[in-house]
Amino acid sequence: MSQNSAIEWTESTWNPVTGCTKISDGCLNCYAARMTRRLKAMGSANYKNGFKLTVHQDSLQLPLKWKKPQLIFVNSMSDLFHRDVPDRFIFDMFKVMQEAHWHKFQILTKRSERLLCMSNELPWADNILMGVTVESEKYLYRLEHLKKTGAKTKFLSLAPCPACSPGLI
Repeated sequence: MSQNSAIEWTESTWNPVTGCTKISDGCLNCYAARMTRRLKAMGSANYKNGFKLTVHQDSLQLPLKWKKPQLIFVNSMSDLFHRDVPDRFIFDMFKVMQEAHWHKFQILTKRSERLLCMSNELPWADNILMGVTVESEKYLYRLEHLKKTGAKTKFLSLAPCPACSPGLI
């Protein structure tokens, strides 16, 4: 069964990776870190390591089991392009997304450097939407990285944070 989402711009979530590390101003009030504490306290197995990055091999094939077409946010509780996610696992996730062609997958990252480095090797299917978060002018370079990827559909998350200087939005 898919993970229905309360996130207004998607229908479901798929989290074969959980946990992360803060890399920018937009991470200061991370909802995933807060939610992880709650899920760990509730005894959820995927959050036994708290917010330490954890790969869940057993979750990799889940979208192939979901027969109803959905808009799926990939790694709402992590960042797929985190340096500690093995390249092989990222390729495996892209393979699953290609195979599950009846779904649309939304991937969002703040780690646009790694995204750009891997982009030419990734199988960019039409159902894979790639986005970057830009929380202030300081992070506009992520937009430039995204533009250079092979993703057919690209999107932005413009998410100002209290610690960021005004100006972009």
